[in-house]
Amino acid sequence: MIPAHSSPTIRLVATSVLVAVAVAASMLALTSVILPGAWVSTGLVGIGLVAAVTAVVREVVERRRRGSDRRGDDGSGSVLPTLAGCLVALWYVLARFGSPTGGLDVVVGGEHVRRTLERVGEAGEIIRSEVAPVPGSLPVTLLAVGGTLLVLLLADALAGGLRRPALAGAPMLALWSPPLVLTGRVPGAVFVVTVGALLLLLTLDGPVGARARRRRERPDPAVRRAERARSVVTASTAAVVAVAALLVGGASSALPGVAGGWYRAFTTTGDTIRLSEDLDILRSLTERSNQVVLTYRTETGENIGPFRSYTATGFDGRRWQRGADRAGRDFDAGQVLWPEGLTASTSGPGAVTVTIGELRDDKLPLPVEPRQLAVDGSWGYDEIRDEVVGDRTDPGQVYEIAVRTRELSPDLLRAAPAPEIDAAYTELPSTTHAEDVARLAREVVGSAESAYDQAVALQSWFRDPATFTYATELPRGATGDPVWDFLDHRTGYCLQFATTMVVMARSLDIPARLAVGHLPGTDVDEGTWEIRGQDSHAWPELYFEGAGWVRFEPTPAVQTGVAPTYTNPALGQDAPLPVPTGAEVPPNQPVAPDRPEDEPATATAAPGAGIGTADVGLPGWTWVLAGVVGAGVLAGAVLLLVRRRTVGPLLDPERAWQRLVGTLAAGGIQLPPPTTLRQAPDVIAAQVEARLGAPLPEEVLEDLVALADAAETARYARTPTPYSPGELESLTESVTAGLAAGLAQR
Repeated sequence: MIPAHSSPTIRLVATSVLVAVAVAASMLALTSVILPGAWVSTGLVGIGLVAAVTAVVREVVERRRRGSDRRGDDGSGSVLPTLAGCLVALWYVLARFGSPTGGLDVVVGGEHVRRTLERVGEAGEIIRSEVAPVPGSLPVTLLAVGGTLLVLLLADALAGGLRRPALAGAPMLALWSPPLVLTGRVPGAVFVVTVGALLLLLTLDGPVGARARRRRERPDPAVRRAERARSVVTASTAAVVAVAALLVGGASSALPGVAGGWYRAFTTTGDTIRLSEDLDILRSLTERSNQVVLTYRTETGENIGPFRSYTATGFDGRRWQRGADRAGRDFDAGQVLWPEGLTASTSGPGAVTVTIGELRDDKLPLPVEPRQLAVDGSWGYDEIRDEVVGDRTDPGQVYEIAVRTRELSPDLLRAAPAPEIDAAYTELPSTTHAEDVARLAREVVGSAESAYDQAVALQSWFRDPATFTYATELPRGATGDPVWDFLDHRTGYCLQFATTMVVMARSLDIPARLAVGHLPGTDVDEGTWEIRGQDSHAWPELYFEGAGWVRFEPTPAVQTGVAPTYTNPALGQDAPLPVPTGAEVPPNQPVAPDRPEDEPATATAAPGAGIGTADVGLPGWTWVLAGVVGAGVLAGAVLLLVRRRTVGPLLDPERAWQRLVGTLAAGGIQLPPPTTLRQAPDVIAAQVEARLGAPLPEEVLEDLVALADAAETARYARTPTPYSPGELESLTESVTAGLAAGLAQR
């Protein structure tokens, strides 16, 4: 693809680009096991950055080496480019994944290392406990991007440093292995691009001492035709081989006994489901499974409300923290499982039979009301979190629940005294707009005095379709405070609604926590309800003395249906509630933080239109920086080219041989096309003798053999000993002068 006499710089750049393309395509194979999202752009930026650094450093090192005319260079290159790439890759990983905000920190330190190592541990837990495809959460993105950069460094060192392009594909198998083992395939486009790039890479391993052809140099027409043909044939062959291999592989997978064969030994059948505990409110909602999580049947045929799997208390402004796992206490089937302090009356029990579907979790889904539980296995009750934890759930597992529904009412909750509870439930994160969030909460609740009325006011405000929009894809925020960003663009799904209500309730001194589980599901057979993965949900729970934790539903009715009856102060039928008159913020208008009276108003940037997935991607300033760096590299390349044009060409073996071929052509001697470099001296000597009637002088023939040997060694030897430009000049002058003198006497 690249002519043998092309500049080493061109070959170096082409090698770096092809390696980067092959690694980037291989990384995209992971989209079979990690749901596509912003992690892809994070990986591509890292690949581009590391590839550019290694290429620049390698060019500087090789330019110094070429300038020294060092003999005995085996072309193995220096380790410095790989070390530079390692440092840049390490900085990128720490800056991107060790940041407390999930952004990109320019300066990294010990805390970044600690957070990165913690997220590596979280990624390992996700791999052990979840089934592919998994969302591209920050820990999973760290594993994917970090592994990709390691593969890039290894492949680049093999192809560009050690000049072993045939081995460059070996590290990429690490990126192909997860989808091959778990799904038995990689995307067709990934296969074609990767294999094509690797095949083209094999054609770049040209002469060690080759120097660039200058603009005014005109090689023999036959040479130019051969170069063009070689480029076309090489590129076409690479594409044909890659596509043919893909077609053969696809056809073989359809053969009896081959389809779905070997990889199934490493995998389990069916799609299992587990609720993620990595709750990041900057994450858009990725595609959820449609598999059945569980089914349940009630005595009355009515649903019993949401099933909760776990709760979370700690919130750092962006992510929810559950803390260390806790072992629950033993319980028996006759014991009511509920935290102490319940004085509200209950009704029931109502019998519920639950059958696990594809759920595989170490937390048992339970109704949000007090209950008795009969279940086989080693399970314990965590009273603080109101969770049943222990064994893993298995498909087909059955357990019985006796639900004792609390008789909640507006009057009961409104009259609840100030609670005595852990301060963690009113703790607020220290964010840049914490005061603005608290101010807005006070505006929303208006004149409401009791904690209950304030909670109802918040819930009603969130559920107003004229104020908020339910959407699974989030606009990019502009303030650096995720909760305030949500209150600015007012678009999100259950996690944003629930989290923001928890934060605003806490700002009003109402104890609150986040609950995660599933909506009641669908009635599929006269009282048999079916809950699927798509029913996963999060909601806030607020604490009222005597009643315990009470569910509220701020997520709009388009997703959750009607709000709980006890949150309707009129206590009529379940119905969407009106927005309280205390909320003075105009519908669907972004809110603005308070500022001192003497501070001039400034324009604020509107939220970007970019859509994140499991990873929020890179901040906008990184793209600006990348553009500046790219412009600088381009300017440097232009200056380098201009400088190169002013420097006379240095002779290399290929150019020396072409000069000789030109001299022969001027004298009427043409080398037959099949002639090899090893045969060329004898062929030339025979034609000259036939034309002159006398053999070539011995010294001219010796120099001709040496020149042909230099060109052959430069083209084909793995570790050639290159001639210096001065030696080549001397050989070329000797041969061309001798030939020209003889042919001129003809």
